[in-house]
Amino acid sequence: MQLSKTQKWLLAIFILTLVTRLILAFTVPNLTHDSYFHLRQVEEITHTGTPLFDDPLSYGGRALHYLPFFHYVVAFLNLFFPLSLLAKIVPNLLLSLLPFIVFALSKKISNNETAALFSAFISGFLPILFSTNAFNPLSLFLPVAFFALYCFLNIDKKGFALYFLLSFFVLTVTSSATFLLIVGFMIYLLLSVIEKKKIKKPELELIIFSVFFYIWIQFVFFKNVLISQGANFIWQNIPSQILTQYFPQISILNALLLVSIIPFIAGIFVVYQSLFQLRNQKAFLFISLVISTTLFSWLKIIEFNLALSFFAITLAILFSLFYTYLVSLLSKTKISEFKKHLALITIILLLPTTVLPSISFAERQNTPLDVEIEAFTWLKENTAKNAKIVGLLEEGNMILYFSQRKNLMDDQFNFVENSEDLFSDLNALFATPFETQALDITSQHDVTHLVLTPHAQQKYGIKNFRYQTPRCFERIYDKETKIYQVDCILDKK
Repeated sequence: MQLSKTQKWLLAIFILTLVTRLILAFTVPNLTHDSYFHLRQVEEITHTGTPLFDDPLSYGGRALHYLPFFHYVVAFLNLFFPLSLLAKIVPNLLLSLLPFIVFALSKKISNNETAALFSAFISGFLPILFSTNAFNPLSLFLPVAFFALYCFLNIDKKGFALYFLLSFFVLTVTSSATFLLIVGFMIYLLLSVIEKKKIKKPELELIIFSVFFYIWIQFVFFKNVLISQGANFIWQNIPSQILTQYFPQISILNALLLVSIIPFIAGIFVVYQSLFQLRNQKAFLFISLVISTTLFSWLKIIEFNLALSFFAITLAILFSLFYTYLVSLLSKTKISEFKKHLALITIILLLPTTVLPSISFAERQNTPLDVEIEAFTWLKENTAKNAKIVGLLEEGNMILYFSQRKNLMDDQFNFVENSEDLFSDLNALFATPFETQALDITSQHDVTHLVLTPHAQQKYGIKNFRYQTPRCFERIYDKETKIYQVDCILDKK
């Protein structure tokens, strides 16, 4: 089959995006810290067929609550390919599919293939999405979410209602962030009513079904969490001391860099035009998503990376309307000849504001060093199976994955009653100069080993624990990463 010129350009964008992502993924050593939680769940499903909902190692033993669809998909692929390869290829392949979906959505609302191609290119090189070494469900959630939106916009066409239902099911068993779509739909209905736009009956039916189905799935998977934690479930039981890490107060400048300045400015312009001047119903759904994402980010209900990722893709789609508006505007002015060069100028502007920041973002990913992984692997071979090991909070999942030993704490906070106190104790073990305080904490939590990685040394500005003495804290591993064995116990009474 002969491909059209547009299809060739779209295929080229996909290939360029995928190749760039894979080169960076295999150039940057190791995966991001949080990836090791998901790797462990995939391995558990591969070996047993069931998720690890009862974890004997995390926090010394606890119940886990998460949506496992992404892990099942990778576990199935793991039957044919090694997990180490899948962990880098699958997320990047999934996110490289975004340009196809964004192109279809952009063409739907702008009726301009050139504008849609630019939107597709932008979506392929959004800096916030270039965590090329992150292995997590977000890589599946984002393309499926926007495919569901495409199906929703084509609800009158045969088969698209079924496609929407299937994709919405995948979303609800992949990430609780599906509520972004739910709230976006609600705002879409509200805007349509305010602007006296007719709401299609199939749209209303699907929205109502989606709301009740989402609530049911969340209740099935998180019933115990909802009962025990109540409203704290919304904030994932994250200790207040580190809330700013998950919900940072981002500056406009940082947002411009992570979203890319061109789609950011264009998107804000389109939102203003559509709401207050043109009242373009085609853009209402995407404007609703911008509003819902901004609202939940401000309320600190969704994590920073998820909020900005969703926001950035939506702005990339809205860029097609901005480009179409520029073409129309130039056609009406005395400089209409300038329209011939608009595409070239857009390319010149997009390359340094999307591709370069994306590569820079990928190269600065926070991944563990080889020497850190080597040390955690050493612990597996040189400690008792009932050992309990302390590292940084973000290193908690590495202790579980590489050391296969109990940790004091990791970043899976849900269903942990004393997360605030645990984090204070964890921080004190790295910050305190007092041996008695350190021993009081290690004795209280049955800690047997302390790990001081280069990341921890940099974070706390230390080369050794300030309270370290050979009598109570024997150094048993002395390389770039240092490991100490706790030899003293205080009376817990």
